[in-house]
Amino acid sequence: MKPRHAFRAILLVAGLSLALCAALALPAQDSEQALEEQISSRIAAGQIDAALEEARGAAVRFPRSAALHQLLGAALFKKGLNAEARAAFRRAVELDPSVAQYYFNLALVDLSENKYAEASKSLGACVRLEPANAQAHVLLGRAYHNLNRTLPAIEQFKKALALAPQLPLVHYHLGYAYQSQGNLGAALEEFKKEMQSNGNFYEPYWLAGNIELGRGNLGAAEELFRKGVGLRPLAFQAHYGLGRVLIGRGKLGEAETELKKAVELKPDNVEAHYALARTYQQMERKEDAAREYKIVGELHARSQGQSSGIAGREQ
Repeated sequence: MKPRHAFRAILLVAGLSLALCAALALPAQDSEQALEEQISSRIAAGQIDAALEEARGAAVRFPRSAALHQLLGAALFKKGLNAEARAAFRRAVELDPSVAQYYFNLALVDLSENKYAEASKSLGACVRLEPANAQAHVLLGRAYHNLNRTLPAIEQFKKALALAPQLPLVHYHLGYAYQSQGNLGAALEEFKKEMQSNGNFYEPYWLAGNIELGRGNLGAAEELFRKGVGLRPLAFQAHYGLGRVLIGRGKLGEAETELKKAVELKPDNVEAHYALARTYQQMERKEDAAREYKIVGELHARSQGQSSGIAGREQ
C-alpha cells in the first residue's frame, strides 16, 4: 500500500472509531437519564422492589451519578434499610453537594431514628441552599425542639409559616414549643389556628383543652375534649381530660363513664385511677373508691420498684 493510501486508511479507521465512540457515548448518557426516570416512576407507583433492584444496578453502572445514588437511597429507605439508605444519600451529597434535596432526604433517615443532632446538620445545609423550603424549616424546628433548643425551634417554625401560612402542623408544633416554655397564652393561640386550618387533626384539641382546664374555663375545655373524643374515640387524653372537667362541673355519673374509659385505655395510668377514686368518693361509693385507691397504691409501688431496681420487681 502506498503511504498516501495508508494515511487515508488510517484516517478512515480513526473516523469510524470516533463515530463509534460517539454513538456509544450518546446511548450511555440517554440510558442514565432513562434509568433515573424509570426508577423514579417505579418508586412513585409503589413498585419498590423493582425500583431497588434497578437502582442498585444503576449505581454500580454509573458510580458518579448523584441522582442515581439519591434514588437508590429513596428505595432503600422505603424498604426500611436505613443504614444503606443513609450511605446512599451521603454518597449523593459527596458527588453533588449543591442539591438541597439530598440533605433533606438524609435528614429524613436520621429523624426516623430520632438522631436529631445529625438531622439538624443536614437540614441546616438544606435551608442554606434552599431558604424557601418551608418543610425543611419545619423539620429543622422539630429537630431543634427535640434537642431542647426551643428558641431556635420557634424561629424555624415562624420562618416556615412566613413561607407557607397554610402548611399543616406548623401552628401545632409552634404551639407545642410555646407550651414547653410555659407560654400558655401563645400556645393556645397556635393550637386554635391549627384547628381552624387542619380541623381533623386530633392533638391540638386535648392540648388546648388542658390549658383551658388549667385556667378554670370548664365550658371551653369540655368542648375541646369532646371534639377530641369525636375525632379519636380511643384517645386516652381526651377521655381523661373530659372526665376531669365533668368532675369540676359536678356531673359525676358522666365523669365516671369517661374515666372508666380512660383506665380501660391505659390501665397503668395512676392519675386516671386516682381521678376515678375521687369520683366514687364524691358519689359515696366507698367500696369502688377503695378499690381504685388500692390500684393507685399498687401502681405507685410498682413504679418505685422499677425506678430503684428492687429485686423481684418488674424491670
